[in-house]
This record gives sequence, C-alpha cells and structure tokens, in this order.
Amino acid sequence: MKMPICVAVGAALFSTPVLAQAQTTETDQPVAAEAAVPVSAMPAVATPAALPREAVLAANTPITLSINSELSSRDAREGDTFPLTVVADVVHDGHVVIPRGTRAMGEVVWRTGRGSFGKSGKMEVAMRYLDMNGRRIPLEGLYRQEGEGNTGATIGAVIGAGVIGGLVVTGRSARIPAGRELPARTLDNIPVVIPPPLPGLQGTPTATIAAAYVPSAIQTGRPETADERDDRLEREARAARRTSSR
Repeated sequence: MKMPICVAVGAALFSTPVLAQAQTTETDQPVAAEAAVPVSAMPAVATPAALPREAVLAANTPITLSINSELSSRDAREGDTFPLTVVADVVHDGHVVIPRGTRAMGEVVWRTGRGSFGKSGKMEVAMRYLDMNGRRIPLEGLYRQEGEGNTGATIGAVIGAGVIGGLVVTGRSARIPAGRELPARTLDNIPVVIPPPLPGLQGTPTATIAAAYVPSAIQTGRPETADERDDRLEREARAARRTSSR
C-alpha cells in the first residue's frame, strides 16, 4: 500500500512546474495582446484653439466717400452738415475694417454766393467722421468746388448798355452733384481685432475696431490757412506794439 502512494505523490510533484509554466504562458499572452494597441486607435491630442489678434489701421489711410445728395452754394450755409457713404471696403491685413456702405458726415466750412459781374459761387466742404454703429471715427479731407463764371458775358453787357451796371450778369453757384466721389483719410491710428481663421469661410473676413480705441475729437469749422495765420499773427503783433507804446 505505501508504494502506490509514493508514486502518486512523486508524479504530482513532477507535474507542478509544468502546470505553472503553462499557466504563466497563458497569462502572458493577453498582456502582450493589450500592449500592442495600434497607433490609429489611440485618442487624438486636442490642439489649442486659435485666438484673435490685434493690428492697427494706420492714420492717413485713404477712404473714398460719395455724396448722397446734391450740395449747392446757393442753398448751403457754413456749418451745414451733409451725408456721405463709403464707396469701397477699407481692408487691412486681409480683413475688412470699414465696410462699403458705411455712413459718413461732412460739413460746409466756407462758401460765397454767386456775385455780379460774372463772379462764380465758391464752396469748401470737409469730411468729418464715419458713423460705425453709433461710434464716430474722425476723418480728414477738404474739397473745394467753384461755379462757372460769366465774365465774358458781363463785359459784353456793360459795353452794350453804355454804363456799368446797366445790365447785371451773375456767375453760377458752386454745385457738387449727388454721387460725386470725395477723398478722405483716417485721422487716428485705429486698433482693430482680427478674428482667428474659420475653415470654409467665403469672402473677405471682417475685423472689428477695438473697444479700447478712444477717437480724437471731431473737428468743426474751417481750418485756418497759412495766409490767414500770418495775417492774424501780424495783426496781433501790431496790436501789441500799439499797447506797449502807450
């Protein structure tokens, strides 16, 4: 009875390493399979979203404006304002900053009516500002219009009448017709915000004027010319000399 028991125990001991090796091999196979994950099956790493950037629309950027309705020196008075419209998009860095159709405002800064002896009327208008959603963007630009004179007709009338003033011939009023294009330019350096590129976007993208932008004061009235400044300084100097001599 003792011999069979010993044989059975020995056989069991001999087979244990073989079973352990078989179990280890079976356990290692799934681990190896899990480690070999294809690269295409790995989750994509998220890239940071593009952010808006800032740029500057430089001062003196040209803008073309169109006058909305006729303006005449016969009816207009100094200080009168009149509407204009931006003719073409103003583009910076591939983005529209001032779109076509933006409203603008001008001012009559000087005029003379038509006179006798064939003198024509004259008128100067200034470009004042853009109206961009209630925000006034100052402009610069001066345009002068003169009417056609009738000097030749006046001389003939005076000779024919025999006396000066026997027949009065006047010149024509200065007239700027509706649709006339007038040049202007921006007064300030204007900071703008350029949005990140959008895939599939059609047309020219639009930039916006930065909220931090503080416009310069809107000018009014006729600017003083160099000759007028010299005359004013001379008058002031004469007045000062008279005061000091008393």
